[in-house]
Amino acid sequence: MKRTLCMVLITVPFVFGQINWTKHTITSSFDGASWVHAADFNGDDYMDIVGAAWEAGDVAWWENDGNENFTEHTLTSAFNGVSCVYAADLDTDDDMDILATAYLANAIRWWENDGTGSFTEHTIAPGFGGAYSVFVIDLDDDGDMDVLGAGRTANTIAWWENDGEEHWTWHPIDTNLLDASCVFAVDVNGDELIDVLGAGGSAHELTWYEQYGSLQFFRRVIDADFGGATSVYAADLNDDEDVDVLGAAWSANDIAQYDNDGSEHFTKTVIDGSFLGAGYVSATDIDGDTDLDILAVAWYLDDICWWEDGVTKHYITSDFDYAHSAYAVDVDGDTDTDIVGAAFNDDMIAWWESDVVGIVEENVNEVSQNTSSAAITCGPLYTGDGSYQVYDITGRTVAPSTLKPGVYFIKTDGNVVQKIIKIK
Repeated sequence: MKRTLCMVLITVPFVFGQINWTKHTITSSFDGASWVHAADFNGDDYMDIVGAAWEAGDVAWWENDGNENFTEHTLTSAFNGVSCVYAADLDTDDDMDILATAYLANAIRWWENDGTGSFTEHTIAPGFGGAYSVFVIDLDDDGDMDVLGAGRTANTIAWWENDGEEHWTWHPIDTNLLDASCVFAVDVNGDELIDVLGAGGSAHELTWYEQYGSLQFFRRVIDADFGGATSVYAADLNDDEDVDVLGAAWSANDIAQYDNDGSEHFTKTVIDGSFLGAGYVSATDIDGDTDLDILAVAWYLDDICWWEDGVTKHYITSDFDYAHSAYAVDVDGDTDTDIVGAAFNDDMIAWWESDVVGIVEENVNEVSQNTSSAAITCGPLYTGDGSYQVYDITGRTVAPSTLKPGVYFIKTDGNVVQKIIKIK
């Protein structure tokens, strides 16, 4: 069956090479900067930044004026040992809220956004020992967003069920994961139920918890010898249509990939075994070639690095003192992937601008004159016979009817057809 995608877009060839990064400091006085995330918090279509400062007890966000000038707004200065921040539409009112965990305050809180960037504080978990990591997903498939947390001194992975009005019911998943440091959730085994992953620092383990119905979870170990496991992430890293796992281990100094054979048997490959103080790992398409790359930080090396297609190592920075967290996002709206980072000893939130060539609406006339390298299509894009999928730059499948301006990739019957840049 022939299919069409109706949009105004530019199709471009794939051109790859070494990425150069330009550092921009957002703040250098954020005491003990520990975590960073990004979203549009005030509905102006510009990417804002949110950060956590462990020493200061601060949660703050920086408003982007569209020219990457950032104005700081403090949400709290009394959340002791704030360890993680996360952005999600928690109350499903079409704006982005903010969540944070605090190791010393033993709590998970969220800040409700009124849509203009004004926030009201609420508590989800007031007594969650050593709260260290938070993740948001609709775990029970009831149409509202639930919250997952990892508590280091509680040795617990748990979730809080949302009743649809942001009243929270606690459900433990694992109360014996020593030094539970990270939590993530995705459908690992393709059964359309959301599974949960965890990292236990003192347990030296990466685990996943298979949901098998009625929100019951069966504990499975991915790696039982991963010293100081501190970060876990999951995505289809090798494009074989099953979910693989990434891990960072601070005492083993490892960044590792675990390839899923389709039956949830995982084969470990050490991507980097000398990444001292490996503290964070994730995956996204950094170079725009449709493959997922690996992004990670090394606490003791002051490094933020990425591995092209999980193989070739590149440095974003090597002098970000006690680099603690990183996040991949298009900060400046030029359709490529930039990197935001938090450095604990530098007290710094900064972003690195990628020089990968992007195309924005103002460039349409210039591009249209060079038809050998790009083509403009107004109206339907014909994808031919067969099935197709559309992916965003993070590798997530998106519905064509929901596409906003940005970069996408079309695959027909599993093969990349073209890269598209939607401009309207």
